Amino acid sequence: MVKQVKVRYRRGVLELLEPLEIEEGAELTVMLSTPEATPTAANPTAATAGAWASLLDYEVFEQELYANRLLQTRTEVEL
Repeated sequence: MVKQVKVRYRRGVLELLEPLEIEEGAELTVMLSTPEATPTAANPTAATAGAWASLLDYEVFEQELYANRLLQTRTEVEL
């Protein structure tokens, strides 16, 4: 039987976080894996890098940006 269970390591002992249905005194083989740090927790900027890459045509965006900068929307100030 193979079953995955969550445990907590405290004071040198693995404590089960859910009950197991095995007979008393049974010997088991334990395989341990630690949760890896998520990129979001470690570095939020790195975790989202490139997320918009396929959603934006950069060349068109850049052309529109510079074209919009040439527009004058303010009224001229007279002193």
